[in-house]
Amino acid sequence: MEKYYVEVKAYPTIGILLLGGVSDSLKRLPRHTTAGIAYTGLNDEIYVKTDLYLSNERSGIINGKKIPEDSSRSPFIVIDKYKNDIIKRHPEYSEVSFISENKNVLSGSSDAGAAAIGECIESIFEYNINIFNFENDLQKISESAGRSLYGGFTINHANGRESLTDEILGPEDFQDFVIVGCKFSDERKPSDVIHENIIRHEKYQERVKNSEIRAKELEKLADSGDIKGIFEAGERDTLEYHSMLREVGVNIITEEMQKFIDKISGLKQEFWNSYIVTGGTNVFVAVEKGDKERVKDAAKEFNCDPVYLKVAGKPDVISKNF
Repeated sequence: MEKYYVEVKAYPTIGILLLGGVSDSLKRLPRHTTAGIAYTGLNDEIYVKTDLYLSNERSGIINGKKIPEDSSRSPFIVIDKYKNDIIKRHPEYSEVSFISENKNVLSGSSDAGAAAIGECIESIFEYNINIFNFENDLQKISESAGRSLYGGFTINHANGRESLTDEILGPEDFQDFVIVGCKFSDERKPSDVIHENIIRHEKYQERVKNSEIRAKELEKLADSGDIKGIFEAGERDTLEYHSMLREVGVNIITEEMQKFIDKISGLKQEFWNSYIVTGGTNVFVAVEKGDKERVKDAAKEFNCDPVYLKVAGKPDVISKNF
């Protein structure tokens, strides 16, 4: 039989207004408004590649491993909803399967994986998909999937019951900047450890309330073209977020990461930079292009592997036959 498939690349993400706390383990709608960017390497070498294809035996493979049938965040949660409409054009098949692989991703791979599945489905679907409902479907796989689905700089307006992402700026708006991704370890705490604990903080409701105010401030910065201001807002949010996490017993920033952060902060007197730490063991340092080597030189003192990054766009369809 002829093979029917679609192959997509989608790009991982970094938080600017960081996400902590989801509605529940199934819908995974963020409890408050957040913001973020999609990223890749300077040569587009960082992405998640996903193949969606028709088959007669269901198979889902992520990074070479078959996903468990009982996985609560399985892409089949979304695929199965649209399966009948996808296969009806080719009734010789009974299933829709996928293979997904991370390529050089530092963090945010689940966003890219969810967005890649979404782009695969959208690219072959015969009818218009309600984007509001569709994004909420994809959030069952990854709560911040919208960042990767739209690319660039996005704001996700959410309250635990509803969630919708707005596109704010494109990759071209960040062309004068480089993000140096400094990876300290492959180990990271599961995102649910963050989501389940940060909501216990006595100031969490204040953070929820302030998130919409901060999102409006980010929109104003974007309107005025203040890219430095956007990254600086990300650094301020990193400080608050990780302080709250430490106070509820979740430590993301290791001693070595903190020493590097202190070094980078001291270099602010010599050149502009701003750092962000999300939920993994990476420090992302934004600088003007001409200063990227200075961050790399600073990183040599520490046990980390710096990589140059840029803001990425929407997922790309590589090839398809449907």
